[in-house]
Amino acid sequence: MTNRMLWATSAVLFALTLVLGWAVNAGHLAQVDAAIAAPFMLTKESASAAMIGVWQWISWAGGGVQRYVIVAILAVVLGRWTGWRNAVVFAITAFLSNRISDALKDGFGRDRPDLVPHLDHVNSMSYPSGHATSAAVVYILFVLLAPVKQRALWFATAALLIVLNSWSRMALGVHWPTDVLGGTFLGASCAFAGLAIARKWDATPR
Repeated sequence: MTNRMLWATSAVLFALTLVLGWAVNAGHLAQVDAAIAAPFMLTKESASAAMIGVWQWISWAGGGVQRYVIVAILAVVLGRWTGWRNAVVFAITAFLSNRISDALKDGFGRDRPDLVPHLDHVNSMSYPSGHATSAAVVYILFVLLAPVKQRALWFATAALLIVLNSWSRMALGVHWPTDVLGGTFLGASCAFAGLAIARKWDATPR
């Protein structure tokens, strides 16, 4: 995929993030969101403490300071495999994607779901999901930059981690399905942009 195609793909995914945000704020997907979310959302009465604990751990690993620890570890791995330029692009892209997510949360101002009591502490708005954004950009960009064999298997693993992260946010009752979908769009958009920047930088004289 050429850099022009990477930027075009990134732009389309970012546009989808914005369009989806507009649609949910306008109420067009409220019934769909509720219908999809209800079976996923857990309560202390409907699920065991062990099951809730598993989803809370998955969610915990994908947010807060922990996400930056994961980014730092993967950046070091990339640095050793491919050089410091890719590591820097990876780390900065992951950090900026979350700042963009925070800005969009404030811009759209969507309330958190209220179908069940929240099983995780939240203090920000709902769309797009920061956890989903982080998971998508980190795991997609890492696989795109890493010189790995059996890339399809690596992408399958990345997809599994993204799905589990997003599922945990719905299971804990703190995000709508469209929140995690929008976050995934945003994270993937940043990942493709990050790859384009890394390629461009790598092509410059050292």
